[in-house]
Amino acid sequence: MGDKKRAVLMGPFVGEFYWEAGRFAPMLPHMIMNQYKGQDITYIILTRQDRFDLYGKFADILIPLHVNGDYSDRKPECFRLIGLKLDEYNNIASKFKTQYAERFKIIKHIYPDVRKPAFVNKNQFHKNQMHYLFKPRQENYDLVNEYLPNNGKHLVVLASRFREGFKRNWNKWDEFYNLLVKQTDLMTDFNFIICGKKGEYVPDKRARFFDMNEIKLGDKSSLVGLLLVILEKAFFTFGSQSAIPNLSLLHKVDVLEFGCQKNLHTKTYNVTNTPITFFENRTYDIDPQFILKNLRKLLNSKKEKLKNG
Repeated sequence: MGDKKRAVLMGPFVGEFYWEAGRFAPMLPHMIMNQYKGQDITYIILTRQDRFDLYGKFADILIPLHVNGDYSDRKPECFRLIGLKLDEYNNIASKFKTQYAERFKIIKHIYPDVRKPAFVNKNQFHKNQMHYLFKPRQENYDLVNEYLPNNGKHLVVLASRFREGFKRNWNKWDEFYNLLVKQTDLMTDFNFIICGKKGEYVPDKRARFFDMNEIKLGDKSSLVGLLLVILEKAFFTFGSQSAIPNLSLLHKVDVLEFGCQKNLHTKTYNVTNTPITFFENRTYDIDPQFILKNLRKLLNSKKEKLKNG
């Protein structure tokens, strides 16, 4: 029998969405395009099924991770899952490696250190090991292309995060939607799409904008995958500080954002140096009229720049 094919394992990943999207998953394209460029290696990923498209077409094998109580009794926090004991986590990692060691020569197994205080270390994996490129599976592209009209309008993402009991909620999304829809020129020149996870965002009750949750998922697509495709197409993003504006910056999409951590979201997370306008608003009660005025200015300015080359 010949030599085993070489493989790289990534996972298990049990932490927060953006900690995976911005600080872990981008290692995969870096390895493929830089570290192991041109080499015959199988890349095998163990993560939650709803996050498969963070790895997408770059991955050879995607393995669904199932943890009892995940997202309900146990909440992701940084690189860890609250309530998942260290020996349970290490056991999942060990079984993953053992399973694939029978078929492959494992040259690297990458997974976060979730011990205290390592799990809160944003730089556990250095940004020099990252390539911020995402290739979600093809079904995501097909679904988004079918849903969004090909009318030549620029696409603007509205990231309306809202979580029950969360201190960083903006209670003025409905008011903002009512103001925005009255802006005839903006509604004529731009397509607006509301993005967010079900149960954690504010849809427009009157369905006056596109909404990514109106897209019916297939077997080889995910909400994350739809979002990544939408961001590839996006012209601009507006939202309170959260993962979607951060991912927009990784896609080099200009952002208007407000929140309580300006330096973190405009510099630390903005590794691509993408243009971002950030308003410090620690009480999360910023005036929708003020936001609309600035959004209008930024959209028209960028559109004019494109027009003039």
